[in-house]
Amino acid sequence: MRRSLLTAALAVLVLTSGCSFLGGGGATPTDTDSTSTSTPTATTTPTATPTATPDPSESFPDGYGETGVDDSRAALSSHVDSLTNHQSFIVDINGSVATPNGTQALRQFQSVDIDDGRALIAVNGTSGVERTSYFGDRERYLQVDPPGANNTRYNVTNATLEPRGFTGSGFIAPVLTNVTFGEPNVTTTENGTFYAYSATSVDRSVLRSLLGPSVDPENVTRFDAGLVVDEEGIVRRLSYQAVVDRGDDQLVVRVDLRTYSIDEVDISEPSWLDEARQADSP
Repeated sequence: MRRSLLTAALAVLVLTSGCSFLGGGGATPTDTDSTSTSTPTATTTPTATPTATPDPSESFPDGYGETGVDDSRAALSSHVDSLTNHQSFIVDINGSVATPNGTQALRQFQSVDIDDGRALIAVNGTSGVERTSYFGDRERYLQVDPPGANNTRYNVTNATLEPRGFTGSGFIAPVLTNVTFGEPNVTTTENGTFYAYSATSVDRSVLRSLLGPSVDPENVTRFDAGLVVDEEGIVRRLSYQAVVDRGDDQLVVRVDLRTYSIDEVDISEPSWLDEARQADSP
């Protein structure tokens, strides 16, 4: 969905995995340590966990090569075009900002069924406010559910589902454009070939585009990033992390994007749809 919604709600930057080039080290992009809150309703068919074996192939997805991202525009187009050519998919984005006073987290869950023209977009986090949008029959149904009883709000508007807007491209583009990656770790599984890239450098002058306008690049003491892309060019995981000095304190900002359940999503109408229709009627 929109990058600004998550970054604004988190109030600052970004984190994930990869090798550290401003100091320190990070986890690999295939670790399963992403922050998550409640899971929205969307049915998927599970797949078996593959057993990885090395793949010496020198063939790479569009925009990628043996020394990193060769063409950021081609790489982004490869992700968006390939993903939206499938029947359905889930893009799941988790973000967090850790401070000495605690951690604020936010999850943006985007489940899209292109064949049936349906989508379920849920945003929830530490604040306790849950925002759920359902797209179907050329309408968008919105439920806003703050903490407490009897204060749920609804809204219904005319809207056409645009699957390309829910591919996570707003998060992926700044990384592909502004971060330099090294040689990939190529792995072949029963589900295909995957290319894992770790960051090797980043230009400090572009850190605001990655972390938000409120961040002084000179205060960023560490930045890690990594991504995993499949043979179609779909970004299966993108994660990045920043450590930011704020006076005597430090913030650790993390963002983790995962793409999964491709061609496996079946979206049903939410149970609250009739309430939304009634609340919106004159």
